[in-house]
Amino acid sequence: MRAGKGAIMKPVILVTGASGKTGFPIVGELASAGVPVRALVHAKAKKSMFENMREVELVEGDYNDTRSLEGALNGIHTAYLVSPPSPDQVRLQTNFVNMARLTGLKHVVKLSALGTGTDSPVGLLRDHAEIEDYIRKTGIAYTFLHPHFFMDNLLGDSESVTRDGLLYSPLGDARIAPIAVQDIASVAARILIDGGHRGTTYVLTGPESMTFSEIAAVWSKVIGKTIRYSPVSFDAARQGMVLSGMPAWLAQDIVRLMKTWAEGKGDIASHYVERIIGRKPISIQEFLMAHKSQFLKAA
Repeated sequence: MRAGKGAIMKPVILVTGASGKTGFPIVGELASAGVPVRALVHAKAKKSMFENMREVELVEGDYNDTRSLEGALNGIHTAYLVSPPSPDQVRLQTNFVNMARLTGLKHVVKLSALGTGTDSPVGLLRDHAEIEDYIRKTGIAYTFLHPHFFMDNLLGDSESVTRDGLLYSPLGDARIAPIAVQDIASVAARILIDGGHRGTTYVLTGPESMTFSEIAAVWSKVIGKTIRYSPVSFDAARQGMVLSGMPAWLAQDIVRLMKTWAEGKGDIASHYVERIIGRKPISIQEFLMAHKSQFLKAA
C-alpha cells in the first residue's frame, strides 16, 4: 500500500504466530484488505507461506529473545498476541507484553479461550487469565478473544469417520458450539483494522450448540454415509491424544477442559461474530461441505 507519491506505508499492525492456525488466516485477511502487516514467525523457513502476500513484511522472532521482540514491535501500533500451548505460556507472553509496553504499543488483541478464569480447573485457562490481568495492569488497551472449540479440530477425526463411520468423543449428550478458525481470524482482523473494541472481552462461538450425535448426523448428510457417535471415556480420549503425539500434560489439560463442557459449561452460543463482521458464523454443515473432498479422499 502506498501513501502519497512513491511512499510505501510501513506496517503498524503486528501479527504474532503468523504461520499458525489463527495467525496465518489473519495475515491473509489483512493483506487481502490492502493493510500493511508485519508477520512474526519463529523461523524464516516459513517464508514461502507468505510469498503471494505483497503487503506482508516478514520478521523472525522468539518470545525468549527480547531483542527480536523489540525489532518486531518497532513502529507497531496494534498487535495480535498468540502463542502455542506451553507450560511456560505466562512467562513467554508477558515477555512480549513487557516489550510492547516499552516500545509504545497502543492496543493488543489477545487470543485466549472460552472459560478463561483464575478459578478454572484447566491450567492453560488459568494462565490466560493471569496474562490478561497482567495486560490490564500495563495500561495497554486490550481486546480479549475467548473462542470455543475450534471446528477445524474435527478434521482430525476424518480417518475414523470415513473408515469406520464413527465419531468419537467423551462428551456424551453435552452441547458445544464449535467455531471455524476462519471466523476467529475474520473477527480479529476486523478489530485490528478498526482499532475499536478496546477494554472488551468477546466469547466467540459457532451459530448453535450441538451434541456430537447431532454433528455426526450432519456429517452423514454431507458425505452420504451413516456416521454414528461413539462415546469413549475421558481416560481413553487422553490416551488417544498422547498416542497421536500430544504432550501428556496438554492431553490432561484438554481432558479437564472437556469435563467442564460435559458439566454444561460449553453450551453457549454468542452473537459476537455476526455483530463484528456482519455475517453469521460458519455452521458445521457449511464447514464440513467445504472439506467434503478431503473426507472422500480419506475414504
